[in-house]
Amino acid sequence: MKTRSPVAGILDPDFLQSVVRQATYQCRADGSCFYLWDPEQERLSRVASHNLQHIPWDESLPERVMNAGEAMAETGCDCSVSLAAPLIWQDAVHGILIVFDGNVERTFRKRDMALLQSLADMTASVGQQNERLARMTAQFRTLHTIDVALTSSLESERVLNLILEKAAGLVNAEHGSLRQLDPDSGKLVLKAHYGDGWTPEKLAYTPRIGQGIARWVAEHRRPYLSPDVRNDPLNIVLFEDMRSSVSVPLQYGLEAPAQPDSLLGVLLLESSRVAAFDQQDVELLEALAQEAVIAIQNASQHQRLLAEQEKRLAAEKWAMMGQAATALAHRINNLIGIVPVSARETLRSLAKLEMTDSERAWIEANLERIERNARFVLKLSDALFKPFKNTGPAARLDVNHLLEEALEASDLPDRIAVRQTFEKDLPLVKCSLLLLDIFLELIANAAKAMENSDQRQLQVNTWSESDDTGPWIMAEIKDTGPGFSSEQMKHLWNMFQQSENGLGFGLWWLRTFIERQGGSIRCQSEPGNGAAFVVRLPAAAGRQLSLYRKGSKREISESREPGIGPPQREI
Repeated sequence: MKTRSPVAGILDPDFLQSVVRQATYQCRADGSCFYLWDPEQERLSRVASHNLQHIPWDESLPERVMNAGEAMAETGCDCSVSLAAPLIWQDAVHGILIVFDGNVERTFRKRDMALLQSLADMTASVGQQNERLARMTAQFRTLHTIDVALTSSLESERVLNLILEKAAGLVNAEHGSLRQLDPDSGKLVLKAHYGDGWTPEKLAYTPRIGQGIARWVAEHRRPYLSPDVRNDPLNIVLFEDMRSSVSVPLQYGLEAPAQPDSLLGVLLLESSRVAAFDQQDVELLEALAQEAVIAIQNASQHQRLLAEQEKRLAAEKWAMMGQAATALAHRINNLIGIVPVSARETLRSLAKLEMTDSERAWIEANLERIERNARFVLKLSDALFKPFKNTGPAARLDVNHLLEEALEASDLPDRIAVRQTFEKDLPLVKCSLLLLDIFLELIANAAKAMENSDQRQLQVNTWSESDDTGPWIMAEIKDTGPGFSSEQMKHLWNMFQQSENGLGFGLWWLRTFIERQGGSIRCQSEPGNGAAFVVRLPAAAGRQLSLYRKGSKREISESREPGIGPPQREI
């Protein structure tokens, strides 16, 4: 028998009173009594009775009938006769119906036993219907609450977690997962999880094609109900104590035939109880799935609008800064450009004049300082203007190839070991040709940071990833230098954050340029553990060949040990 659930609140007391009266009359007994299981007290409690002055049967009779799960008749110590029938639904005994007769010559026949059992079964059927109605009412209220909650949030992560949390509560699930379909890779990527026991290994699990219930639902675009996952060949065990599961697809356009691109993801819920879910749960989850799809699409559209707005604001900011920088650089060049030449001419003219050696040395030193500072100002002006130079229209570029070019052009010392891990078939990016300069700058900075390090290793990686705004290309340049302190990290991207022999424009320009291309750059660093700069750029639409595209589409892992010569490729 299964675990018993509370039923006292499901069956109306007046209805139970009518049942015991009918049991007395139908069985032509002296009286009757109804017991229901109380889960809080963990015992049977008397809830209704008819013509019962005292309990004539043995007190152990109700418990024995509950354990046996079948009707029993017996004679009491006072020679009265009792007949007890179990109240059963969902494979569990939830109560006992008893009739008694004080006539010592009375014998309850099979007809009486069948009649009493039919009354108990009728009561169980009413209880089931009441439970179903109460459950449906609560679930429809929950659906309304979910609808309001989903439409009030436009943050993708919040929406996905809310969908899963509400779905689990809707069907009393203990574990759950929501996976979104990556349209590029075809993978079901975990976006939200529910319940305890999610280890890093379980979070990293991705169902393969043809394996797992979630993958079946994704491939067939239909719900899947598994009453006992232990006997289900599709089930992939992540949690040993789970016994049943239900899964529905998240897809739009259910009124039309399913299209290949209509699937957004899969919702999977699990319970430690066997047959914990039924067809009604499937229907409710399908209704929730439709609300979820609308919420996901709204959140995705909101994220895209925000991204477009950020790009537009960045473009306007860039244009204003470009105008200001161009005007400033032009004025600086006009005013300061003549200073180095004049200083040099004045220095040559000194040779014709007579003066003491100390005076000549003092004048020459000052003229050289004037020339040096003027050239520094001109260099600063050029650096200020450089990000805003017009390099022509954006080109479709292969990030892997650009990084290879940057590594070759950097002419790194042999003592620096280079490690490369490039994702094969990496999508292109649509970007300014200055992207090569960005990589050169990052590689040069990494090499300089490792000048005094015992271990000199440069790691260059690329990979792709996707979110609600679309596919992204990631490029990481990591060194084994001294890293940055927390105080340095606070001001890392500030303009005029000058390093040794630098102008203070490098990292500021890198971030400004990358943001102008619709991307971002971040730095991960701890003192003594080096620094990793990760560039994130939007993938270009389509699959046309790039201006710089490798001929090979294989994944490349390169390494170069210090002093061993050119990179050794592993393909």
